[in-house]
Amino acid sequence: MQWKNTKQEFGALAKFLHWTVAAAFIGAYVVVYYVIWFLDDSSPDSLPVLNIHWVLGIFVGVLVVPRLYWRLLNVQPEEAQTSQLEKRIAQAAHWGLYGLMILMPLTGYIGTDADTDFGLFKVPNFRETALFAWIEVTCGIGWEAFEPPVDAIHHLVGKWIAWPVVGLHIAAALFHHLVRRDKILVRMLPYSSTAGHS
Repeated sequence: MQWKNTKQEFGALAKFLHWTVAAAFIGAYVVVYYVIWFLDDSSPDSLPVLNIHWVLGIFVGVLVVPRLYWRLLNVQPEEAQTSQLEKRIAQAAHWGLYGLMILMPLTGYIGTDADTDFGLFKVPNFRETALFAWIEVTCGIGWEAFEPPVDAIHHLVGKWIAWPVVGLHIAAALFHHLVRRDKILVRMLPYSSTAGHS
């Protein structure tokens, strides 16, 4: 399998970034809903589990940068033979996903005042960074005023916007694969090639 994309299918790097980010994004949701449904999220006992959510969130935020760069740098496979309206909806959904992969990790990180422990190292929380110190001095806003609106955006988008956008993406992929029986899903599957597919 080649690393770069072609006009027919995605390359190995694009597939790796797509599925790794997707797994981390969905995994972060699974972890946080586990905390919400089965643990007391205000208890210190939930922090090790929440830390997994933070790790996965930072992972998504870091990987979206090379993923965007690779998308802009590389040729993209040809679009499906659909109407202009469907193409515009698909493009909007894709950029909506990229927006989520930026907004959710960003608001999650800057709205958390606990370090993220990766085991070998820790990422300091935003409250203790030089950037927040600058915001505090320049804007005259303390953590108690800064954190609630950021946290509100994170939860609002995560609860009411992210799932419909992700669900639409999955539904569209399955529609192309099961109903239209075209190459749209196959060309992004790991270890697969559109060669030989009709």
